[in-house]
Amino acid sequence: MEDLASKAIDHAVSHGAEFADLRLESYRGTNIVVMDGRTKTVSAALPTGCGIRAFIGGAWGFAVTNDVSPSSLSAAAESAVKMAKVAQQRTKVKFKIDLAKAERAVEKYKCAVRPSDVRTEDKVAFAANLDKSMRSADPRIVSTNARYDDFEGERVVANSFGTLVRTTEAWTLASCSAWAKSDDIVQRGHSACGSVGGYELMRTEEATMLGETAAAQAIRLLDSKPVPAGRRVCVLDNKMTGLLAHEAIGHACEADAILAGGSVLEGRLGQKVAAPEVTLVDDPTIESTFGHFSYDWEGVRARRRVLIGEGVLTEFLHNLETSSRMGVEPNGSSRAHTYGSPPLVRMSNTFIAPGDWGRDELIEDTKDGILFQGSQYGYVEPSKGQFMFKCDEAYEIRSGEVGQRYRDASLSGVILDVLNSVTGVADDFTTGDPGYCGKNYQDARVTDGGPHIRLADVVVGGLA
Repeated sequence: MEDLASKAIDHAVSHGAEFADLRLESYRGTNIVVMDGRTKTVSAALPTGCGIRAFIGGAWGFAVTNDVSPSSLSAAAESAVKMAKVAQQRTKVKFKIDLAKAERAVEKYKCAVRPSDVRTEDKVAFAANLDKSMRSADPRIVSTNARYDDFEGERVVANSFGTLVRTTEAWTLASCSAWAKSDDIVQRGHSACGSVGGYELMRTEEATMLGETAAAQAIRLLDSKPVPAGRRVCVLDNKMTGLLAHEAIGHACEADAILAGGSVLEGRLGQKVAAPEVTLVDDPTIESTFGHFSYDWEGVRARRRVLIGEGVLTEFLHNLETSSRMGVEPNGSSRAHTYGSPPLVRMSNTFIAPGDWGRDELIEDTKDGILFQGSQYGYVEPSKGQFMFKCDEAYEIRSGEVGQRYRDASLSGVILDVLNSVTGVADDFTTGDPGYCGKNYQDARVTDGGPHIRLADVVVGGLA
């Protein structure tokens, strides 16, 4: 594969590309979904192919082929160059791709049990058992959804700077959602686990208990009261802190959004944007996480990125294009869904770093507020800095003690206002649930997380 990749790059340059790169991939994956006791999806993918880009004078050409023979790769390289030449005539922003360090590496992710060595029947049985455990937990469980995903693949990244990186990777993920109903009240419980690694991750107690965990949460919420709306002091648990880090802040730190005028953080580099207690990090180098990788999809070595350091905006997430246009070093933030998609600026493991407060100490110091636990979903408009998140469950904090449980609680606000309202960051750092982040119709595996944090004045909303 490496020899094919190098020759295709040379061919693109010989036909006029100022810069060229490619991703040559061969992978297999499984997706299984069991809903309400019925197996809805059992699918497998076994594709091989190559995506090659050519850059000329500020414009890209991108070609894809499923035939990885030398002649087909050469034809794809020529096609990419032709498209770049046509696009160059219309592009308004002229720039060059700055020379980046040529990387040469062969890496293999840890994997004790290859998913492809496990029978499909056993994977289906695993998902079916998760679904069954939810349905049998309580008669009030009215709907269930259990999902299993795995992936094994090889990827070669090469470019005209001399980079040649071969990666062998594997990851697995399982998730459960349960819906409980009592009278007119319907509540959802959710649980997930997964990481870079093999099927051994699905044989852990955490994985086998996902269904029971999700069902118990759904049942618990049926007996909860609607949260009272208004402006409140809020304490966010590890998962809600992670959702805030990823959705509200992380997307606004993506350099392609900055260049497109789509981020509230545009023009604020080096400025104070958060309380001094806030340090925001995106770090793909953390092993045993779902967002882990060592080299990005442009062959740049990944590293820890401190996006906000003690309240000051210090760095954005970059690919080769954005770093070239903004005059900084690339930092390994380029990823693509498959070889058939051009790489984009993406997050990996995004989190708020731990502080000095103890978790219990932070709550005891809160006289009147709301404790948010777990994360369901979030919405953010990076260009305006507005967001809304919904948690799994919430609790009243009165005189420093956790009391009444609430359901249907949401938190909303403006990113910069909320970042500056942080009055305490605990030391109990954990990562949140693994998942997929969508952008431009591409998914990327990610993890978020953080410690408990306290916000001084946030809008809390709920449903009756």
